[in-house]
Amino acid sequence: MRALILQAIGGDLLVGDVPEPVPAAGEVMVEMLYAAVNPLDVWVAQGSPGVAAANLPWVPGTEGTGHVDGEPVLVRGAGLGVIRQGTTSERLAVPASAVHQVRSDLDLAQVAGIGVAGGTAWEAVHNKAHVGPQDRVLVLGASGGVGSLAVQLAKACGATVWGQTTNKAKADGIAADRVVVADDTELAAALDGFEPTVVLDGLGGGYTRAAVDVLALAGRLVAYGASAAEQVAFNVRTFYRKGLSMLGYSGLVQSPAENQATIITVLAALADGTLHVPVEIVPLRDAANVHHRILAREVEGKLVVDLRAPA
Repeated sequence: MRALILQAIGGDLLVGDVPEPVPAAGEVMVEMLYAAVNPLDVWVAQGSPGVAAANLPWVPGTEGTGHVDGEPVLVRGAGLGVIRQGTTSERLAVPASAVHQVRSDLDLAQVAGIGVAGGTAWEAVHNKAHVGPQDRVLVLGASGGVGSLAVQLAKACGATVWGQTTNKAKADGIAADRVVVADDTELAAALDGFEPTVVLDGLGGGYTRAAVDVLALAGRLVAYGASAAEQVAFNVRTFYRKGLSMLGYSGLVQSPAENQATIITVLAALADGTLHVPVEIVPLRDAANVHHRILAREVEGKLVVDLRAPA
């Protein structure tokens, strides 16, 4: 069967053949339709957390959608794409605990990209920042997979929401009350007096420093990514004098039960129209460059690989 394959850590992806999966006890066979591409897939392919190096060739992918016995499912969890081979293949044998039933009327391309991004956005907005109608929220990287959903969720809470991007061409696709086009050095000036009470930060690096500078007194910063840089330096005196709070979120520290609950919640938000996942669908035959595109921050919303398209 065809799959997206990593042959060497840090190397390029290619589309090739891998052996047919054989379900073990407690596993089910999934006929895959779509696999989402996430920054985590890129970090695994580059050697972190390191499991892929001992299991080459490696199939990336932490989530996707398909059918089990003709019924639509979301595949997410049980270490897929992190400690076991991932979702970017035509068929997949997975633990039953990683299979989540999906309503038949949902768009399975959107569902494929909602587990990681939607779960992160939901937890950041609701369970970390506790966003409410009184808040002024700044979403950094608002055109990305998590950022675009965080904008929608914060607005659904009644907050005033601004989004940040560095790409003017992406600004029109961001559903915020206002969009600023600025890098970390330009952010404070671009906000023009807007003092956020909450900053949702998937970028890190200089953007986190800028967030500390622009946050209002007693503001909250939620960090859930490091697309710009993983090392951060900011003025700690500014931080404590403002009485700021910094919180981190990662789905890797959630229990299986917590992950399951979050998936149920975001699927319900997709079903009732609270969330819309902007997706770009790439056929498997053209998917060898998807990690490069993530690193170059060229993607708006979620990048999803179509595993049904002829390779």
